[in-house]
Amino acid sequence: MNKAKVIFVMIIFCTIFLLVACGGDDVKKNHSIEEAKTDLSQSTHGIEEDKEEKTNAEKFLEYVVNATDKRDFTKTGDYAGVLNTLGSEYKEDIINPYTGGKLLTKANRTKDLLYADDWVASSVSSVDCIVIDDYMTLLEELDTSEVVYCLNTESKGCVIGIILMDGVYIYEVDENGEKMNEIKHFFKEEK
Repeated sequence: MNKAKVIFVMIIFCTIFLLVACGGDDVKKNHSIEEAKTDLSQSTHGIEEDKEEKTNAEKFLEYVVNATDKRDFTKTGDYAGVLNTLGSEYKEDIINPYTGGKLLTKANRTKDLLYADDWVASSVSSVDCIVIDDYMTLLEELDTSEVVYCLNTESKGCVIGIILMDGVYIYEVDENGEKMNEIKHFFKEEK
C-alpha cells in the first residue's frame, strides 16, 4: 500500500511538473514582440530603443493599408469588404490613453457626418473608423481643416479613420478635443 502511495505521489508530481513546463511555452507565445522590447529596455537601464514608438494613428494606417490591399480596393471599391477585413484583422493593440478602450468601431456614413462635431466616439473604443462610400468624395479634394467628426473632449484619445475613394484621412483626438497626429494617405492605383 505504501508503494502505491509513493507511485501515486510521483505521478502527480510529474504531471504538475510537465504542465508547468508546457505552460511556459504558451506564456512566451502570448507575449508580443513589443512587450519583449519594453522588458529589455527596462532591464538595460537607459539603452535607447532602435525604433521610435508609433502613434496610434500610424498603427491604424497599417491596418487600413493592409485591408485595402487585401480587398484590392482601388480596383473593386469594396468598402464593405475593407470594413470586414479591418474587423477580422484588428488585434485590439491600439489603446486609448485616456479611457483604456481598445475596440474598433466601424460603420458606413455619409459625407455630412464629416462636419458633425457633436458625434462622440465610444469610451470603450480606441478607433472609430468610418467609410464615406458615396463613390464621389475624394481625399484629394477634401479640405481636412473642415473635418470635425468627433472633435470634442468626450472623444479624447480616440483615433478617427475616414476611408474615402482615393485614400484615408486619420487623426487622433487630444484631451482638448483637437486634432493631432493627422495622416493623409492616398491609395496607389494598381495598373
